[in-house]
Amino acid sequence: MSTTKTRSICFECHSRCGVILEVKNGKLTGVKGDPDHPHSHGYTCPKGRAAAEIIYHPDRITKPLIKVGSRTGKMFEETSWDTALGIIAEKLLASREKWGAESVVIGTGTTRGTAPYINRFLTLFGSPNFMAPSNMSGGPIVLGSAATCGFGLVDPDYANSSCILLWAHNPEASWPGLYMYDIREGLKKGAKLIVVDPRGTKLAKKADHWLQIRPGTDVALVLCFINIIIENKLYDREFVENWTTGFDQLKGHVSSYTPKRCAEITWLKEQDIEAAAFCFADQRPAGIGPGMAGVCQANDAFDLSRALTILSAITGNLEAKGGNLNCVPPTRKRSCYGPDFSAFDNLPKEQAAKKLGLDRFPLIGFIPIPSPPQAVWPAIEHGKPYPVKAAGLFANNSVCAYPNSRHVSNVLSSLDFLFAVDYFHTPTTALADVILPPAHWSERDEIEDLLMKNHVFCQVKAVEPVPECRDEKQILVDLAKKMGLNDYWGSVREALDYRLEPTGMTFEELKKHGKFATPVTYKGYEKYGKFRTPSGKVELYAEYLTMMGISPLPNFKEPDEGPEGSPQLYEKYPLILTTGGRNVVYYHSSHRNIPSLKKRAPDPELQIHPDTARRYGIEDHDWLYLSSPRGRVEIRARFDHDMHPRVVHAVHGFWYGVEEGWKKLNINMLTNDEPLCPVTGSVPIKALLCNIEKIQK
Repeated sequence: MSTTKTRSICFECHSRCGVILEVKNGKLTGVKGDPDHPHSHGYTCPKGRAAAEIIYHPDRITKPLIKVGSRTGKMFEETSWDTALGIIAEKLLASREKWGAESVVIGTGTTRGTAPYINRFLTLFGSPNFMAPSNMSGGPIVLGSAATCGFGLVDPDYANSSCILLWAHNPEASWPGLYMYDIREGLKKGAKLIVVDPRGTKLAKKADHWLQIRPGTDVALVLCFINIIIENKLYDREFVENWTTGFDQLKGHVSSYTPKRCAEITWLKEQDIEAAAFCFADQRPAGIGPGMAGVCQANDAFDLSRALTILSAITGNLEAKGGNLNCVPPTRKRSCYGPDFSAFDNLPKEQAAKKLGLDRFPLIGFIPIPSPPQAVWPAIEHGKPYPVKAAGLFANNSVCAYPNSRHVSNVLSSLDFLFAVDYFHTPTTALADVILPPAHWSERDEIEDLLMKNHVFCQVKAVEPVPECRDEKQILVDLAKKMGLNDYWGSVREALDYRLEPTGMTFEELKKHGKFATPVTYKGYEKYGKFRTPSGKVELYAEYLTMMGISPLPNFKEPDEGPEGSPQLYEKYPLILTTGGRNVVYYHSSHRNIPSLKKRAPDPELQIHPDTARRYGIEDHDWLYLSSPRGRVEIRARFDHDMHPRVVHAVHGFWYGVEEGWKKLNINMLTNDEPLCPVTGSVPIKALLCNIEKIQK
């Protein structure tokens, strides 16, 4: 019996943990953590260890499928790759011929690393429309912080921090392999821990200061922190005087956010707010960890990211060791979202200007992120600003992943043509005309640099793909050839070598080392004499934003749906609903059919305070109806004494195993996709209103 071990990285979530893959007789048999990986240090999570179950699951799609019968039906038949790619090529080219290249949108989910390859494909095809959920996962952080200091606030140096501030961020469940080792190192060295979260997570209960904030009031709290720090002269005077602009305007702006007023808004105690603010200012260096979802899913997400960046700046923690670093991927302009691939950056200006969302969110033309899905839906549904007729979705279960699922399903159903690339059938693939089966991450070569700090990692193919599954990069190579896009890469290896060119290595050379890193630069602004902003300084007051109709200072805005924003609705729906907290067992809506994972988390759960539940006659583990102004779903009560009695939390992503489960179990049947953050297009799904009712059996 032949056994081999391959060092690689796991692609089941964005942590990209180091793994050692065990293979016997050509089949994956085990996944273990790589103790030498510089981020994960041997950690693996349940979904990473379930790789073999995923690969060899009997329901895995292993042949191209085409829909037969009605487009609204669910019947598919197997076909050849040549036929399937031929249909896709014909439909995309026909759409370009009749409606223009911009009538085609290709989207992806939040993992699998396909963004650069899709963007290159779209550039050659002529469409500026790459769609991704960046507006609800990371994009607002990048937009807000880059607009303020020229880089994204996504690389906290936890291991060297004297104070760790986790804002709407629970890395133990969402990013354990990337962040938890460094957080533990920082805490071992004596770092203080501040957690801002409405839920009593494990980290919240360990914190020196846990601020159990009312969902949707985060900006008010940050502005209060800033006010306290300025009023008590706890800011870094030298940094503020030399490297910021607009301090006086900021000081005047935040002066009304007193602890008393903030306590009324946030439901926190004045003394708790003050203690946390003093702790953050006193314990330097301090690093802020903004939640990729928690900070990015609000109607004021841009202002929240701006405010957090300003907080880091005035305390001298930007680009400081132990603060928030500015890490540039070793692949530089050829990184995952690098400008060398971006269709928006490489198309003629007239065509690039057609990027969906640019008319409504002009900042995405200066700090490019993908088109928000909510900017694509009107083009499909109403032809505004122009018609979108065809789309492709890679690893993207839009119907369950995006808010207002019924609307999403109706929109995708109205396309002339949809193709999907996914391991398993989902409520979204059911709407497709063609389904293509991709290779699993253990079945393909790849490199990873997205959010990997100053590293690029090599993912090495350990086993041959299950016939007839194909690497998504190979799918795009083959489709480009079929469509006559002759300047696309000729092979997967050529694409990988092109991406690695800035490192001076080929993929084969990277494979020998497994990783490549460049030195971390501290206080790069001193070296270069400026920040990458219009003024060359940190824009505390960003005058240039006014040209786009954006406030130059961050403002708190009450959630549109809440006790203050909609008091009449609050009478009918008297509980505040926050959604989407991570469960380490799953990644969004994927792999709900994997036995070992489903055993760990079989049902959708609503975290609710026991006193609140019992007022409705509900006991722990009872099934109940959870309703919002959009509809209702079935969910199981899970008593949590650490929840605020007026707040409940619902997990997301459940749909599998129940007839029309996407309607019955999926929390996004209750969420809303309007009103969006006016700058980033972020969706307001962290602060909604709801009611509960016991299901009578």
